[in-house]
Amino acid sequence: MISFDKIVNKLCKKEWKVLTIYEIWNILDPDFKKWNEKNISSVYKIIYRLKALNMIIPIKNSLYFINNRKSFRDIDIIDSFYWQILKKVIADNTWNDYFIWNLKAIELNLKDYSIPEEIIIYCRDFEKTISLTSKNKIIFKTLAWWKKNPKNSIYPKIKAFTKKTIIDKLSFVVANEELSLLDSLLIRNNMKKIDTYLIDKFLNKYQKFLSREIMWKLVSLKYITSINRLREISKANWNNILYWYCLDIIKNEWWNCFLTVLK
Repeated sequence: MISFDKIVNKLCKKEWKVLTIYEIWNILDPDFKKWNEKNISSVYKIIYRLKALNMIIPIKNSLYFINNRKSFRDIDIIDSFYWQILKKVIADNTWNDYFIWNLKAIELNLKDYSIPEEIIIYCRDFEKTISLTSKNKIIFKTLAWWKKNPKNSIYPKIKAFTKKTIIDKLSFVVANEELSLLDSLLIRNNMKKIDTYLIDKFLNKYQKFLSREIMWKLVSLKYITSINRLREISKANWNNILYWYCLDIIKNEWWNCFLTVLK
């Protein structure tokens, strides 16, 4: 174990970073090995001292903010470093096998990087809700199995329609334009209606660039009701090209569609 002064000096170089307890442990203990409890009592004593000095601030689930200049309060950290925190939480729980979707995905496609009260992360086999604050939640969910073949997960099929988005110099996997649109047109148990303002804003930007082929592939997996709602919206907005895309999918390929319901 290195001296306390050296620990402080090393942490000073990590100012304004979000670190897991294992990353801090690695700084404190040169012989660190994850899951090895050697020196664990000494490590927790040092972490307690660092917290008392306001050098590190606990966030949630063994995450810590390095507060070298003591310029941040607990309430400021989520607002200022939300995406860095989210990246750490995702990596710790999904090993980066995930994607962001639901309404935040459509907002991210609109370059809206505001901090959501809830963000839904879909992954292969992990379900949990993590509350960063009383208002900010990260919700991990899994996708349902195929109805036709319960041995095959729908997750990799849906994940094929994602892309990488850079936020605060960090890379996140997000539902692409077609997936985020069709998913936002679903009415779930906790929703009374779709967000027409957000959808209209999205269509004003992307309606000319949506792929009929990608939309069909998504409808064949899950989004029958979504494509019909999109047809109605396109007709009401006099968007003829998008309307005929939707109508063509419904008329010519509806017979091959089936519905897979999310958990």
